[in-house]
Amino acid sequence: MKSVGLGAVVVIGAKNQGLSPSHVQSPNVSDVPEGSLLPEPMECVEVAGRSLVERSLERLAAVNLEAISVVVESAAFIPTLRTDCRNVEFRVASDLKTAIRQELSNYSQQGIEHAFVNWASVYVETDLLDLFSFHREAQQAATPTFDQQGPLALWVVDCAKAQHLPLEKLLRIAGQNAASEYFIREYVNRLDHPRDLRQFASDMLRGRCRTGPYGREVRPGVWLDEGAEIHRRARVVAPAYIGGGSKVRADALITRFSNIERDCCIDCGTAVEDSSVLANTSVGIWLDLCHAVVRENMLLNLERDVLIEILDSRVLRASGASRRFAPKTSERREVLEQISDLQETRQVLNAWQLGNNNLIQE
Repeated sequence: MKSVGLGAVVVIGAKNQGLSPSHVQSPNVSDVPEGSLLPEPMECVEVAGRSLVERSLERLAAVNLEAISVVVESAAFIPTLRTDCRNVEFRVASDLKTAIRQELSNYSQQGIEHAFVNWASVYVETDLLDLFSFHREAQQAATPTFDQQGPLALWVVDCAKAQHLPLEKLLRIAGQNAASEYFIREYVNRLDHPRDLRQFASDMLRGRCRTGPYGREVRPGVWLDEGAEIHRRARVVAPAYIGGGSKVRADALITRFSNIERDCCIDCGTAVEDSSVLANTSVGIWLDLCHAVVRENMLLNLERDVLIEILDSRVLRASGASRRFAPKTSERREVLEQISDLQETRQVLNAWQLGNNNLIQE
């Protein structure tokens, strides 16, 4: 594909992605005065093997841009890329607006006349060349985009004109004329809430967007990444995703559009339904995890919009973390024998649904 003389500035900025944990009284749950579900911006979180930042960069690289600058508010937010995206450079800047303006000025000096500007917390699947053609034909300093829900953080700007006026003013001027805005009909995910990560995983597994899970489709609707291990007595019901290095142990069940990210463990007898288990998370034995997003020992129940911290490491913990209440070997063997006896007829009516019950029933 021939180069069209374009650049791109992708912005990763910190914002309040987490939720304050709710006051839930339970033997295994504690009140947490501070903290959040995610330590990094949601666009940096891997979903079905890759972050939304990487997926956005891949779409930009496919247009054969001359340069792609990723402006990051903190070095801790620089994501690990699993694919090789050409001409991508990262820059850490505390003042994002000034950094964007500087990048556009650099582009202008390099002879790059126009650039996409995309806040990475908005994932958009649209024809970027068509968007650029619309912008060029309109002969305007900036072209905003919007969908049925309203404005989107994706624009095309004239790099030379952006040197003299702040981007906000350019967009405000462009927004005064509705005919100058580009309407996007394709897939959009705004990542306003951690539930949008769950929705994105579900949309990928349902084939509702162009991007897909990273790894091999070992059978229709089931994707495994490199090093994933599924016990022969475990069940994975399509569509589902199991990340690299993750383990699904005997008699476990993964179902209803669930995604298990890299280096996770779903222990014996546990069922994961309509849930996202984020990287480096271990879920204990004989549990039902339903309608939730979990990371290490934090659990967000999507039905109640409640975030809780699980203190019992037998229930939920970071992968590789020591078990604070590790059972004796004889007790564990007895539990495993009980699970093995029940593998043919799974009884879940009285099981504790992780994140779906207010109290543990005796």
